[in-house]
Amino acid sequence: MFNKLFLKAIFLVFPCTLFGHELWIDTTDFKVEKDTLLNLNLRNGENFDGFSLGYFDRSVKELYWRQNGKKFNNNSRQGDNPALQISPTDNGLISIIYVSKPSIIKYKDFSKFQNFVIEKHSPNALEIHKNLDFPRENFSELYTRYSKALVGVGTSKGFDTENNLELELVALENPYTDNMDDGIEILALYNGNPRAFSNLNVFERSNTDSSVNTFVVKTNDKGVAVVEVKNDCTYLIDNVIIRPANEKLFKERGVIWESLWAALTFSVTRSNGI
Repeated sequence: MFNKLFLKAIFLVFPCTLFGHELWIDTTDFKVEKDTLLNLNLRNGENFDGFSLGYFDRSVKELYWRQNGKKFNNNSRQGDNPALQISPTDNGLISIIYVSKPSIIKYKDFSKFQNFVIEKHSPNALEIHKNLDFPRENFSELYTRYSKALVGVGTSKGFDTENNLELELVALENPYTDNMDDGIEILALYNGNPRAFSNLNVFERSNTDSSVNTFVVKTNDKGVAVVEVKNDCTYLIDNVIIRPANEKLFKERGVIWESLWAALTFSVTRSNGI
């Protein structure tokens, strides 16, 4: 218990210093009526369980939301937790977007990096590390987060859209209105182009007992994967790119690796949309 409280305190004071496996946008209710106050948390952790991070300019590059073709910037203040609070006055699907400022993680030994790249389905990074004669200890990686959440308001009609993020997951179906008996289609984009044959990690959390099931799906040649969904579950989907840092990053930040993390969260009450 002490360790968990200590880690939570560190997260609140130094939001960029700890590195969890995922960072996602979470809320207690993904389907609300208009004029409802929505508390939107930035959560950092593992297996769809983590700590809520406060809003700090030093760690947030962008935080905004879209509805019915309009973009709304945040009114958050330093230290706000939850990081974003909104009260939508119109019906329709909302997408909330978070982009972090780049942060650095340091690896004291190779095994942690090895475990990370295997977990995120990038074993070729190990071969690249060896071929480029990178050090096997005391090396650094720069990482950036691109997180999105979908919330239904009232009728919840609408659709997810691209946001010109370097790495992004786009829901091609509305989880609050469309029939998803055959699953929901998710498009992975890298620099605006479909990311073909890429693995998406799926975390499925029960809304009744909070148990979490995990599985992996792969995008097709068009960058689209089908994620099977269940009633009364909330989903976190992530996609990660791990690439050698360019010369500029190496000179300015001293890193040899760079990772991009895309995350998408939404909830499903009834998979048939009714």
